[in-house]
Amino acid sequence: MYVKAAALLLATGVSYVWLVFRADSWPEAIAAGTILALALVGIGFNIQHDGNHGGFSRLPWMNRAAGFTLDLIGASSHFWKDKHNHSHHVFTNIPHEDADIDLGGLARLSDGQRWLWFHRYQHVYLWGLYSFVHLRYLYSDIQRLLFGKNDGLTAKYPSGMTLVALLAGKAVFLTLSIGIPLMLHPWTVVATGYVAVSMIMGVIFSVVFQLAHSVDIVEHPSLHDDPDREEWVVHQIGTTANFATANRWISVALGGLNFQREHHLFPKVSHVHYPALSKMVHEVCAEHGIKCRENITLMSALRSHYRFVRQMGIKPATV
Repeated sequence: MYVKAAALLLATGVSYVWLVFRADSWPEAIAAGTILALALVGIGFNIQHDGNHGGFSRLPWMNRAAGFTLDLIGASSHFWKDKHNHSHHVFTNIPHEDADIDLGGLARLSDGQRWLWFHRYQHVYLWGLYSFVHLRYLYSDIQRLLFGKNDGLTAKYPSGMTLVALLAGKAVFLTLSIGIPLMLHPWTVVATGYVAVSMIMGVIFSVVFQLAHSVDIVEHPSLHDDPDREEWVVHQIGTTANFATANRWISVALGGLNFQREHHLFPKVSHVHYPALSKMVHEVCAEHGIKCRENITLMSALRSHYRFVRQMGIKPATV
């Protein structure tokens, strides 16, 4: 895991230098930008995710350092950790509680969300919206800092060293992504490169996370206060799907996020242990008659997500 983390950081540094200081043609810039985007996505899946869950190391300071890599690629680890760990992991797929299925009316990912006329086309346009996810993080963080936007956060407004670290992360990111490139290239080139890299990251981040929960083979509770809701562990298994777990390359590239069921049950365990944990989870679920959801291949997971989004876009009979 540490070798992979070092390789991703090295790939990020090399591709950044290539793109900003060396590339002198559009084909070269496209190649460097694509590699940079993939390396940054790899950091998001393999380093920051484990770090912000406390699973990258036994050492708290190393987990904090690993989690802080999210600040260096454009989003606040403070805000992300609070929303992701306290909203998504506790209230998975529960409308009005799980922030990951709340797209602010742009799409409908639950029966408990209001239907709007344009949702009937969401299975088409949502793939394009995914490309703006990384760009939105920077905007959302500014909203939270300057205007006190809460949007489901449980932590108080950052203060002390937490605020200093958050602002320092933003300063480093903006310097690397915009400040230094502007010293060497026209603003139009910088803006084009920034948006292109960000959009590649947004699509990959969004699709991978959606394949675990916004698919048609998992449960989608309608009410957050349902008194008959399953016990938490059973709820996590019912609302989460694994995908392409037999594909070792995907498992390595995604930081084990295709073993999403094991991640939700054991979020503080390093992703390198998910394949072994998966066998144990299957055995225990079989013993207790609990169904495990899984899409065997990446393509079957993509088709499952498409079917689910299309189904959610159909006008409900009660509207």
